Amino acid sequence: GTQTGRVTINDIQRYSELIISLNNHIYQATQRVWFSTAYFVPSWRIRRRLKRAARSGLDVRLLLPGPITDHPAVRHAGHRFYGRLLKNGVRIFEYQPRFLHSKCVLCDDWVSIGSSNFDRWNLRWNLEANQEVTDKHFAHKIKTMFEDDFSNSIEITFDEWKKRGISARLMQWFWKQVERLSLKIGK
Repeated sequence: GTQTGRVTINDIQRYSELIISLNNHIYQATQRVWFSTAYFVPSWRIRRRLKRAARSGLDVRLLLPGPITDHPAVRHAGHRFYGRLLKNGVRIFEYQPRFLHSKCVLCDDWVSIGSSNFDRWNLRWNLEANQEVTDKHFAHKIKTMFEDDFSNSIEITFDEWKKRGISARLMQWFWKQVERLSLKIGK
């Protein structure tokens, strides 16, 4: 058809086309940045881009796993980023019905879908590839898919997040330490 697209890769020996492209498209977005991933442990650069996009008035949403996940530890490690993202206007949805394993980003009419979770572990140690597509019709289909998933999710608000209990905070702290240690070991 008339769709334009390309495959981007993460070459762990050199650089990551995936991250360069993602950062550029978040920066250039004018309406929305919707991000779905099974394992949310993003770099500071991605978090900064998401926060800036939300503060500039874009509709920034994260679709993340709820309690049904194959790696609860990764879910807890990723929770430590919620507070600042929520405070800066990023909306966070946790998917409820079943395990969420989608890896998709929608920035206006640009879509990236594939194997990359865009997390620090994944980009440091794995060879990943995503298909990027720029097409209004395809983007609309992905938008509809996201909306359906948002309707099957619980939205986490900043006020609710501040009220989480001590056990949740301890799990978050513990898995943050494990994640940091694993990154040091991997150097």
